[in-house]
Amino acid sequence: MSLQLVVFILILVANIVLGAVTFIRNPKSVPNRLFLFMVICLTLWMTASFFEDAVHSNELATFLLRFDYAFGPIVALSFYEFSNNLINRPIIKNRFFNLFLIFSSVAAALLGWVWVVSLPTVKATLQGVEYQTTGFEYIYDAILLLLFGSGIISLIIRSRKSKGREKTQTQIVVTGLSIWIFLALLANLLLPQLFGIPTLSRIGLYATSIYIGFTSYAIIKHHLFDIRAVVARSLSYLLLLTTMGGIYSLGIFWISNLLLGSNTFSYAQVGINMILALILVFTFQPLRRFFERLTDRIFYRDKYDSQELLNQITQTLASEINLEVILEKTLAMIAQAVRVNFGQYIVFEKGEVYKIEHYGRMPEQVITKSEMKLLDRSMLVADEIEAGRRKEIMDKHHIRLSLVLRTKDEFVGFLLLGDKLSGDIYSTQDLELFEILANELAVAIVNAKAYEEISQFNVTLQDKVDEATKRLRVANNHLKELDQAKDEFISMASHQLRTPLTTIKGYISMLQEGDAGKLTKEQLEFLEYAYSGSERMVSLISDLLNVSRMSSGKFMIDRQPIDMVALVSEEVRQLVSHAEAKQLKLIWEPPAGKWPPAELDENKTRQVVMNFIDNAIYYTKQGSVTVTLKQVGDQIELRVTDTGIGVPQAARSKLFSKFFRAGNAQQVRPDGTGLGLYLAKRVIEDQGGKIIFESTEGKGSTFGFLLPMHAPTATKTKPAATKPAEVRTKIAVTT
Repeated sequence: MSLQLVVFILILVANIVLGAVTFIRNPKSVPNRLFLFMVICLTLWMTASFFEDAVHSNELATFLLRFDYAFGPIVALSFYEFSNNLINRPIIKNRFFNLFLIFSSVAAALLGWVWVVSLPTVKATLQGVEYQTTGFEYIYDAILLLLFGSGIISLIIRSRKSKGREKTQTQIVVTGLSIWIFLALLANLLLPQLFGIPTLSRIGLYATSIYIGFTSYAIIKHHLFDIRAVVARSLSYLLLLTTMGGIYSLGIFWISNLLLGSNTFSYAQVGINMILALILVFTFQPLRRFFERLTDRIFYRDKYDSQELLNQITQTLASEINLEVILEKTLAMIAQAVRVNFGQYIVFEKGEVYKIEHYGRMPEQVITKSEMKLLDRSMLVADEIEAGRRKEIMDKHHIRLSLVLRTKDEFVGFLLLGDKLSGDIYSTQDLELFEILANELAVAIVNAKAYEEISQFNVTLQDKVDEATKRLRVANNHLKELDQAKDEFISMASHQLRTPLTTIKGYISMLQEGDAGKLTKEQLEFLEYAYSGSERMVSLISDLLNVSRMSSGKFMIDRQPIDMVALVSEEVRQLVSHAEAKQLKLIWEPPAGKWPPAELDENKTRQVVMNFIDNAIYYTKQGSVTVTLKQVGDQIELRVTDTGIGVPQAARSKLFSKFFRAGNAQQVRPDGTGLGLYLAKRVIEDQGGKIIFESTEGKGSTFGFLLPMHAPTATKTKPAATKPAEVRTKIAVTT
């Protein structure tokens, strides 16, 4: 198998592959179909043209020659139709002219087939097929020239009228066609005439792959296979080899003729050839780099590093949380790297447009929500989708790429991009980049929206808290004023009530003692009730006064040495009759031996002891009340244990609060005030002690305290510490 045959087969395969790839990329596109048809016709014509000069049979040579002439007009017609409909719409729309070209091509194909048959002799020679020429060739060539010329004119008109991407596509096709024509003229006309090398005529056939490659690139724009690199590098090395071969060949012939004046080779010629070869070796790399830079400028005007761009965007998404900053920075990075004339984020929230970020040229029309609903595919490229409503919307708003931003659970919005500044359409590199970025951008936008919502909520919440705090301050001031007014009223009322109560008690006492004459037993019993009621009233007024003193900071602890055993004994003795009246056992267990004096406030401590014993008797229906006193280290421990109603579990946390009474206590004693335990706790704590409380509902309770024998040094000469809402004395009527 000869080298020329191998090269020819490779070129045919390359052309067929490019045609098939272009067709598969968008089978419904008219230009893609016409391009595949042109490639097939051109392949058949090239095959016949190549082998007609290589066969040694006259019959086979005749058949191939007929095929060559018959397919020539068809190839020219397919070239015209493709050129005229390159961008899905014809540039030459005259129906009669188009019909004339079709009729002329069909007529030329039929005449070519018949004309070859009418030739008297067709011979296959070593130099190629030989046959007699007639006037038919001029008519045939005129038709081919008309068809090819019409196709070239349509390309030129389209190049002048089109803009942006369409103009770039047309220019690429014209560039490939120009290279093909130039190489065909060079190989078939100039080189054979100058150097007499007929074998170079086949370079014109080989050069068709350049036109096919350029055209395929212009149509599919490297979306399926990125053929830019192949075309750019192939052209670079083709130009390099052509330049080197031309320099070398011209150098050999011209320099040999000029210097040696002979067509024969000699040692001098060998030396010159060696020098030229060395020059070519040293100039190879500079020439290669020059042509690579040249082709890179043509084919890689929008080149960028995808990984570097991804790193920059990822770093921005990781370092920023503000939504506006994320949208602005990432959109600028994408638009500048991919080099588009405009970019736009449309972010949604609950089905409505939440935020729009724009970069570059402002759109002439605003895309509507109903139009956006049709851009529901994960990625839409205007140059790939079929004609329809989506295509119309994207063309209307000059959107070339629509990317849906969506997380696993939420639709986020769109990233819309316009035309590239270079006129190219989006490449495989671009689409792979956006596929990676789509999820990262969606997640980052969702996080930024959440942060923005939280920030806004915090601001709103802070405003509400400030407003509520302001209202609370006003209400608190009113409450303080009311509380102060209440305390003043209680203090005034208590003082005013004590005077008549003292008078009432005095006269009742005088009646009981017989100052007004002898009374009957029944009258004395009534007076006892009245005196007991006045005593309770005095105790209540005393408690209210103590609460008022505590609120105003005037409640004082007056420490004096006292006999704690004698104090408890006296209180027990006074309440024995109360216990006997309820048929209860009041058990007093004094400590053994003599105690040293304790430094306490006698009156307030006495009230606490009486309160605990009195409450135990009141809330015990049957059984006993036991009072124990003992010394625990340097502390006094008093415990009053009863077998009464006990305290419910739910009421224990509030038991020592002001005005609080457990539900079962209210049933037993409805007239209680709820101040006794509150005052007792404060009196004990203000003297450095601790309340003792244990209870089981329905089985009884234990109330008591632990008090230090000696007052701390810091509190001997100072008044008792007070807290605004707490009290430190005793009421004998509550639990």
